[in-house]
Amino acid sequence: MKIILVADYLSSEINGGGELNNEYLCDMLRSRGHGVLEKKSIHVTPDFIEENAQACFIVANFVELDPAAISEIMKCRYIVYEHDHKYLRNRNPAAYENYIAPITDIVNREFYRMALGVFCQSRLHAEIVQKNLYIDNVKNLGGNIWSEEVLAHIEKLSENPKRSGFSILNSPIGHKNTDGAIRYCESISTPYQLVSSKDYYLFLEKLSQCDKFVFIPETPETLSRVVVEARMMGMEVHTSSNVGATSEEWFSLKGKELIEEMRHRAEWIVDAVEEVFETGRSSHFTPKKSCPKISLVTSLYNGDKHIEGFLQNMIRQSIFEDCELIIIDANSPGTERRAIETYAEIYPNIIYKRLDYDPGIYGCWNIGIEETSGEYISNANVDDRRSLQQLEVFADVLSQNPEIDLVYSKCFVTQHPNETYSQNSSHRKTYPVSDFTPENMIKCLPGCMPLWRRSMHEKAGVFNDKYKFAGDWDMWLRAVRTGSAFKCVEGIHGLYYFNPDGLSTGKLKEKEKLEEEKAVFHEYAEIFGQRNYDAYKKHFS
Repeated sequence: MKIILVADYLSSEINGGGELNNEYLCDMLRSRGHGVLEKKSIHVTPDFIEENAQACFIVANFVELDPAAISEIMKCRYIVYEHDHKYLRNRNPAAYENYIAPITDIVNREFYRMALGVFCQSRLHAEIVQKNLYIDNVKNLGGNIWSEEVLAHIEKLSENPKRSGFSILNSPIGHKNTDGAIRYCESISTPYQLVSSKDYYLFLEKLSQCDKFVFIPETPETLSRVVVEARMMGMEVHTSSNVGATSEEWFSLKGKELIEEMRHRAEWIVDAVEEVFETGRSSHFTPKKSCPKISLVTSLYNGDKHIEGFLQNMIRQSIFEDCELIIIDANSPGTERRAIETYAEIYPNIIYKRLDYDPGIYGCWNIGIEETSGEYISNANVDDRRSLQQLEVFADVLSQNPEIDLVYSKCFVTQHPNETYSQNSSHRKTYPVSDFTPENMIKCLPGCMPLWRRSMHEKAGVFNDKYKFAGDWDMWLRAVRTGSAFKCVEGIHGLYYFNPDGLSTGKLKEKEKLEEEKAVFHEYAEIFGQRNYDAYKKHFS
């Protein structure tokens, strides 16, 4: 097999972790009988790609790769061997909440999407790529490659005596945070030495002289070879969750055990590269966390000023990849469609349907429910916001409590639009909710963003679209009447926008709203009991 590795720099120029890994990968592929050519990005032209169109391409760092050459590579068999987040303009996912960048900061997505595989260094790395690109060809290699010569050298160094203190990587790169590591050592009054050398073997020898290593990077490290090297040399490592290696199960190993693991890991990585080129697919997937599929249903009308913040809140949900977002446009006069279609191009689980009439909010929800395929359903209002873990937390409660059909929680309340869950002016004021009892259903207990089982509709039917205001209260009462139980989840998991001009909160429709609530109150009197009925009867008269 003819294989061409494309990278901005080769190990003969820079002894960086990515460059060394690429060199050892090429050497191992050659040892298996493949013809391998290493080519600098800046020297790769469209003509070169066309002349080698039958080859397989491994594209590593490609900042200096001509866009025209990228277009030609996309016609060939290729993988992206990911090293440093080149799908982001600033290449720093730490700049964004939950590591998810806004759509305007994502680049090269089509190049990643069309690859036979996007090979990542660690579970953390793969998760960040998947969160941002939402593609199905991301594969976690769970490690790097070291040559047998280097591993033998590391094994010898692991046996050497070490003095008490910290080794610190002396790097001119700001986000490696050498100053932060120094402050850490000084804060615990422990001696340290700064380590650097252009000679790789000399660098390893200096690194191994202390019994501890501290590395506290400011941005996510795809793996961090130096951290793994310190562990292989038997050193105690002080680091953070920003280091990809810490997300791997083998990180609990050290010394010779970890060296042996990296020997096996190298063979496994080369197997994965060969397999994807030979078959066009790979079995080396990192299993995703199992979560029942969630369907989010949105009614859209005049949502221009909310739509961008809403979509960002949705795609940032910790389990958004296990969700579908169904947006029913009730013939809105706004321009929300442009934003939605931009997001839908990247996130195929966003489904947009525009109507030529307005069936009302509950009519839209019913249309959306008919389109759903999820085991769990939630209404997603464009002006409300969820905590980034809300869906994951709620789904987990439902999965662990099969007797419960619906879960809800307290939400912060704000009168200012487009605030976020984490930064809002609620002053911790919350929408009041109580624990579930039939009697407590005298209020519309679940609030604005519950999560419920799809099967609940099989027993209780869907929302009554004759209502404009009280259809959710009617739905939840009907569910309780047909045997459903609800549960209030501990904590505050959302932000409710109390819109002074909203359909259910504005003053203009107050009388009409009261008439609907009156009808629901009398219809379900037996659920919340005679005492509540008598207490609230005057209010609804």
